[in-house]
Amino acid sequence: MKMPSRPITQDVEPLWEHQAKIHPAELMIGHFVARMDCDWSESPFLMQGVMIESPDNKAWFEHHCAWVVADLKRSLRKTLAPRRPPSISPGKPLTASLNVSAAASNAKHPINRLRHTRVTQPAMKAALRGYVGLDQQARRLIHTITRGGPLDVTAAKSAVTALATTLDNNLSALVWLTRIKQQDNYTAQHCINVAILAMGLARALEWEDKDVEHAGLAGLLHDLGKMRVDNDILNKPGRLTPEEFDHLKRHSQLGYDLLKTDKDVPTDVAAAVLDHHERPDGRGYPNGKKAGEYGAMAALVAVVDAYDAITSHRIYDAARSHHEALSILWQQRETQFEGTVVEAFIQFMGWVTPGTLVRMTDDTIAVVLQARMGQRLLPVVQILIANDAGYQLGPRVDLAKLTADENTVPLRISKVLPDGAEGVDLQSLSLSML
Repeated sequence: MKMPSRPITQDVEPLWEHQAKIHPAELMIGHFVARMDCDWSESPFLMQGVMIESPDNKAWFEHHCAWVVADLKRSLRKTLAPRRPPSISPGKPLTASLNVSAAASNAKHPINRLRHTRVTQPAMKAALRGYVGLDQQARRLIHTITRGGPLDVTAAKSAVTALATTLDNNLSALVWLTRIKQQDNYTAQHCINVAILAMGLARALEWEDKDVEHAGLAGLLHDLGKMRVDNDILNKPGRLTPEEFDHLKRHSQLGYDLLKTDKDVPTDVAAAVLDHHERPDGRGYPNGKKAGEYGAMAALVAVVDAYDAITSHRIYDAARSHHEALSILWQQRETQFEGTVVEAFIQFMGWVTPGTLVRMTDDTIAVVLQARMGQRLLPVVQILIANDAGYQLGPRVDLAKLTADENTVPLRISKVLPDGAEGVDLQSLSLSML
């Protein structure tokens, strides 16, 4: 492959890539503290942000703060002390911050599983089988609710269970499929994507098999209450009035009301559907619960729901890239989203995921096949070749194996693109792999 001769225009790495929320006791000399849970004006430090230069500096944070955010890029010390992150129990409120720094460096930890599975033909075939099963159930449930028929989730539970049993082997292919975005099938696809990513994140958090399946079922069912919302409001292209937004916010309660009487719906799943728009700052709905008043499953679905919505084209907003979505989640941690879950999700998904569209430094478009441990910026990609029908899969390129000589620079990613950018039909590319 011809190497580009012009300079690399590599994307600036997002701020959240270098930050970790930790207990002050984990601070060491050389760490830079970028944020804390106290007001900087009440501290002895002149500016917001301080380098830990002495034991006294560290002692102040230990005595006054429950948590701090260490910025490793601005630190002289670039690592954190290894510590196994505490578990996030799916059925209980979140009470502790998750430190993913130790897990991030542990190649065998489940939170890094996406870096160890490849998109292969057998994996894609199995993933498509499970994806189609979820799609059929999502469409059936939407049709039933729209027509006012009785809700039956038995078949949906079976489809989620079947997919969960193959999750580990086919994770990369399943995440690839969540990148398929079709505007005319948004609600069903959104529910499917949230189900898949919720199960992936639950597995990364080492939840029990039953809880992984419940997380997937909660993801599949979380937005079904929207089928009972005024369709004109649901599809309004402009900004909603306060009255219209209040009507839309009823969907989580409506969804819960549909599910709570069904004996086949686990109570934690129904609770996650009800609470997936609650917020740590108490400004969520329908009941204005605060951090500690709702379960981790609801918090998990909230993060995954927002991520898939942000990366999808909606009637009132264009699709954002993977990087933009993670940045938004990071900025809203501890206010709109539980910071513990946001940090875990960012580590789980990584700098790019299988199925992510990228522009290369030679201006070609490629799709990511695999991102690997220790080579975050240098994944395996497959170049897309334009043809009369759109794009077809071209050569595979392992960016980590490309080297420069004195006249050229190696091919690199210059920009991460939104799903469906440049008219790329990821569904047809998925089928072409079979």
